[in-house]
Amino acid sequence: MTLEEILNSKYPPDFSKIRLSNEDLIRFFWKYRGLEKKIERNHDFWLSTNVNLKLAYERLDEKEQELEKAYEIIQEDLKIASQIQKSLLPEIPLEDQEPLDISFYHHQLTQVGGDYYDFFKTARGEDVIALFDIAGHGVGSALVMMYLKSLFIQAMKSNSSPQQIIEKVNLLSLPFLKKIKKYATFNFVLFTNHKITYVCGGGYGIHFHQDKTIPFIKRDHYLGLRKKKFHEFELPFVKNDVLVLFTDGLIEAQNDSEKSYSIQRLEEIVRSQIHKNASAIQAACIEDFYHFTPQNQDDITLIIIKKKD
Repeated sequence: MTLEEILNSKYPPDFSKIRLSNEDLIRFFWKYRGLEKKIERNHDFWLSTNVNLKLAYERLDEKEQELEKAYEIIQEDLKIASQIQKSLLPEIPLEDQEPLDISFYHHQLTQVGGDYYDFFKTARGEDVIALFDIAGHGVGSALVMMYLKSLFIQAMKSNSSPQQIIEKVNLLSLPFLKKIKKYATFNFVLFTNHKITYVCGGGYGIHFHQDKTIPFIKRDHYLGLRKKKFHEFELPFVKNDVLVLFTDGLIEAQNDSEKSYSIQRLEEIVRSQIHKNASAIQAACIEDFYHFTPQNQDDITLIIIKKKD
């Protein structure tokens, strides 16, 4: 047998019957030495690799601990932001609710959200209910919400017309909102004795007056979109009339069949409960919504206002 045949064989041969030449033995020697060197190099390589892996795991563990600390800080900040945002949302709708029966539902998709509702008094002491949907979710939208709240409080001091108030806030907020690429859809509704005056910038509102169902006219642009005039609209608001304000998270939510909840379905539920008080109407709507889709896909706000007398 040749040296190559011996090295390539699966089993060791009977060396008592094999005679190798000096040349084969020399070649065998250097082959052996080469294998030794290769084993040494492999050993050094794996030793170095193990050391590097150990260092990498140690660094990874350090980074993981840093991330855990950062996550804890973020969660704490989000908790504080959520508490601040909730504190800015009014718990009691209006100081004097006698003419109005009000119930509202508000649920955020994340700890802080973009839906924002508020109750104001104009310079003449008239009651205003406003509902806004700031684009996006999270801390950015919540900060915009707080920014807009401060602007509305400022605008209310010197203006009483919904149109004037909205145009003032839009003018003040436009440079900032355009810079951060944020905007807000809204409904801004002023209540007087037997009517409502509203400005609608992409928001959703439905007025139930006697046997009529009147959707808000959505002809105006959003807050923070452009410098342009807004329009006021008036509707009667008499005993047993109902006003429903809501954000798109309610009607655009889909079920497992990818069917949207829809304005039509909301109208049907409200109409079927119209003889009840605001709280009962709201409860029926929310119960039907979660029967339709058990999981929220967006921030949701629903406000029901019923005229008492």
